Amino acid sequence: MISYAVEEWPEAMAEIMPMWTAHNAEIAAEHDKPLLDPDLGRYMALHQAGKLHVIVPRESGEVIGYLFAAVETHLNRRTTLCAFYDLYYVRPEHRRGWTGVHLFKEAERTLKARGVKRLNTGTKLWKDVGTLLERMGWQETERLFTKVVS
Repeated sequence: MISYAVEEWPEAMAEIMPMWTAHNAEIAAEHDKPLLDPDLGRYMALHQAGKLHVIVPRESGEVIGYLFAAVETHLNRRTTLCAFYDLYYVRPEHRRGWTGVHLFKEAERTLKARGVKRLNTGTKLWKDVGTLLERMGWQETERLFTKVVS
């Protein structure tokens, strides 16, 4: 049975970080590498400020994924508390059934309980989960463009 819970970043970090290599290998485009080079200091600062929301699914106590969201007001909506999903991942062998849906639903439930009114996320075009998001009531509202200028 899979459980889903909000966990504190300092306690969950050691179990989550080893999954970042597999996550990176799966979603990184050639021009993105290295995609995941996390700023652990900023994650900790967000945690200490009460602005980092981490949902962890576990099966038999083992971490099988994660969802990170930064919680704060939007620059253009100063009175609306928003959640900006940063990373979400479920190990491939656990993507059967409703694992990902339950992860997103638990994030939504717990963020709403914090007073969040607006959820924001993206999806990679080459690993598109837009259909899943739309089935859960999300609406596509923008397109994101990236240009590497090295």
